[in-house]
Amino acid sequence: MVRGNTLSVRPPPARYLGAIALVGAAYYLGARLGLSLSLVEENVTPLWPPTGIAVAAFLLVGRWVWPGIALAAFAVNLPISEGPVPAAVTAAGNVLAPLLAVVLLNRVGFRRQLDRQRDALAIVFLAALASMTVSASIGAGTLVASDAIPASDLPAAWAVWWTGDAMGVLTVAPFLLSLPLFRDLERWPWTSWIEAATILAVVAAVTLWAAHADLAVLFLVMPLLGWASWRLQLRGVAPAALVASLVTTWTTTRDLGQFGQFGRGSLTEQMLSLQAFNACVALTSFFLAALVSERIRAAAALASAAAELEHRVRLRTTELSQANERLRLEIEERSEAEQQLSQEEARARREHYIAETLQRSLLPDRLPEVHGVSLAARYVPATADVQVGGDWYDVVQLPGGLLGMAIGDVAGHGLNAAATMGQIRMALRAYALHDPTPVAVMSGLHRLVSGLAMADLVTVMYLVYDPATRQLRYTNAGHPPALVISGGKGVYLEDGLSPPVGVTSAATYTEASVELAPGATLLLYTDGLVERRRVSIQEGLDRLSLEAVGHATDGLGDLCDHLLAALPEQEMVADDIALLAMRAVALLDSPLALSLPAEPRMLAQVREALRRWLRESEVPSAAENDILVACGEACANVVQHAYGAGPGTMEVSAHLVDGLVEVTIRDNGQWRPEADRGGGWGLQLIRGLMDSVEVGRDTDGTEIKMRHRVHGGGAE
Repeated sequence: MVRGNTLSVRPPPARYLGAIALVGAAYYLGARLGLSLSLVEENVTPLWPPTGIAVAAFLLVGRWVWPGIALAAFAVNLPISEGPVPAAVTAAGNVLAPLLAVVLLNRVGFRRQLDRQRDALAIVFLAALASMTVSASIGAGTLVASDAIPASDLPAAWAVWWTGDAMGVLTVAPFLLSLPLFRDLERWPWTSWIEAATILAVVAAVTLWAAHADLAVLFLVMPLLGWASWRLQLRGVAPAALVASLVTTWTTTRDLGQFGQFGRGSLTEQMLSLQAFNACVALTSFFLAALVSERIRAAAALASAAAELEHRVRLRTTELSQANERLRLEIEERSEAEQQLSQEEARARREHYIAETLQRSLLPDRLPEVHGVSLAARYVPATADVQVGGDWYDVVQLPGGLLGMAIGDVAGHGLNAAATMGQIRMALRAYALHDPTPVAVMSGLHRLVSGLAMADLVTVMYLVYDPATRQLRYTNAGHPPALVISGGKGVYLEDGLSPPVGVTSAATYTEASVELAPGATLLLYTDGLVERRRVSIQEGLDRLSLEAVGHATDGLGDLCDHLLAALPEQEMVADDIALLAMRAVALLDSPLALSLPAEPRMLAQVREALRRWLRESEVPSAAENDILVACGEACANVVQHAYGAGPGTMEVSAHLVDGLVEVTIRDNGQWRPEADRGGGWGLQLIRGLMDSVEVGRDTDGTEIKMRHRVHGGGAE
């Protein structure tokens, strides 16, 4: 197993001991060579090859060879130290510094091939300059501590020691790391061997000549190293850099060259200058070699990619030829499928048209206007292709001035659910007009659903409201409870419960009642408003109550819009939402104001609303009958004459001031000319019943004002 560039598994014992012995011997011989260049006492040298040997051994063989290096270092230091303890401490520094260098190199992903610019920078600055401060500090400090040198010589000893260890890493380690490349990389031709030998000889000659020359011409080595880096990369430049550093260091220890001991400056300055030169040699050589290696590798990768691309093009051409044949067959099959698809699309368009038409016809096109009651409703379809579901609501004006309200849900979506919803809504209207009591209506629906064997689950809540008494009677067949908002609180109507209609063979329905306070708001809704994914239904009910109570003073339309914006998930409406809101309005001492379609079916609503207003205004029964007949006749004239066969509206208003009832009927149409066949009795009847009648006609329509003096009255 390989971790970074260092083997982490120890080999068998025989190989292990052999490797330790071989590395230890190489370390010892290198140390003897380095000691021959000592400048301080006998153990501080500007070039210490064993550090380079140790770093290369750790990188090539593994860190487990440290015992061989430690023993060899101790053997080298013992004769030249003041005792075994200083020798052991110095040997420890000689081992720790290379180990630290290898750890730092592995941390930055160092490659022993030195074929990247970052590898060249790492071995110079991390392995050589930074890590060798450890061995220099330990070694020089040990010399001072053991009285081998005076404390005043510590800076010079440290500088020489650091220079020697760093030079060992910069010169020897790359050379040793380059040796396996002759086996791993492509073999050199004989011309490359001749070129390498020539470069080595010229580098040695130029370096020796510069050492004896009076001029500072050592820089001439740099172009030669650049040539070696460009032509031969690490395998050629590493030996050349080693030769240049060895010759320069040897001449420095012999008081020759630009860095001789008796030149300018102190020993520390001379060692720093020597270190700077050798560092520049190493950095320039290895950086250029890595740069060239990267360019060669990139060119090889580009050539390989080009060959791979060419192969892929040939392969893709073959595949395209085969794909063209398959495509021809698929085109033939697709033409047949398109014909079938066009037929399916035609059927889908028909179904969509039917769904839209059915949706428009199933829900009320407008809510009735009932004096003493405000109404608002909203319907939001689920996000689906055919946006028709089983959620519905309805408001029915019942005999006796009662108001019937219903909210229901047929499970599922699509035409089947919508058709079932339409049947139930129409049946509820019929049952309510026959007998408006909640139990009777729900029992009729149950018999209908059970008799037709409808597969869909149906929930319904039906309520009857009397505006005169503000009494609300209701029954609930499995539907979410209605919410009543009054006095700053929200209360759910949880009584009168029973299973969904048609679920059981025999169902018993009960009703409950509650009196709505003036200004109270009633909310009917389907489960799509309060249900959310991964959230309990109770949390949805609590949020509905909180939002409704917080906006109870808003108009009913604004309240509905706020609830639809705040409660459902905005990104997708998973289920239909039907919402019906009713608010009980106080009638005492308030005028009557109605705006209704000018249709015959609206005459009964006008009569019922006016009757309720007259009674609440305490108008005597005799005057009440006269006013009702006169108003009915005027409204009938509007329906019959104002708009012809087209649509139109009629506005009816009434108020009581100082015992005088004034009723006004307005339209925006143009009355047809009276036929000469004995008509016109309606206006005469109105004038006979009312104290005064005023008829005004202009281009905007007709207005009839009728007044009747009554006993008892009030102020507006």
